[in-house]
Amino acid sequence: MILGIETSTTHASLAVVSLETKEVVRHFDFVTERAHNAVIFEPVTQLLHEFRDDLEGVAVGLGPGSYGGVRVGIAVANGLSLVLGIPVIGVSSLEAWDSSTEHYVVFGDARRKTFFRANVADRVLQGEPDLVSVEETAAWVDERIAATDSMFVTADQTVSDVIPSVTTCYPNAGRLALKAMEHHPTEWPRDSILEPHYLRAPYITTPKPK
Repeated sequence: MILGIETSTTHASLAVVSLETKEVVRHFDFVTERAHNAVIFEPVTQLLHEFRDDLEGVAVGLGPGSYGGVRVGIAVANGLSLVLGIPVIGVSSLEAWDSSTEHYVVFGDARRKTFFRANVADRVLQGEPDLVSVEETAAWVDERIAATDSMFVTADQTVSDVIPSVTTCYPNAGRLALKAMEHHPTEWPRDSILEPHYLRAPYITTPKPK
């Protein structure tokens, strides 16, 4: 079985998925604004109590999304990998969205008056997300909404306020684990460093002179 951990948005989730049947056998959802670390350990403990000896790998969402949330998920995944002696793999959260179609476009709030736009086809991210202005995003959607079979999705209220036609939904730990299971855990890269999916280089400011 594979444990999926998805913490890149306010709606986080954990899931245990069977390698044999590809079915989700246990699922937890929890919602927090900024403190996934305060609630994630109780459901993790419950899952370990039930499935510890059956787990063969851990899959974790790398974002993009909440900086703190993604790092909490990665820390938990790395810790479980070390303690249980099982492999861990990072998966783009964009490829695990709980959408009703396999083709969709994810919009997200990239701060600094910009949104990101990511095209996903057959659950595969098509290149890096684009950073676009809020105005450009709205115009782009207006031009294409009637001419595409892709679903437009977001996890951010700031996006749905600008684009009423977008569907609010979230990446899902079960879909994340299924994506990771495209390769058996024995084929996952070993000793790889899990890095959050950053949309831009870190923004560093220096203190003002006193």
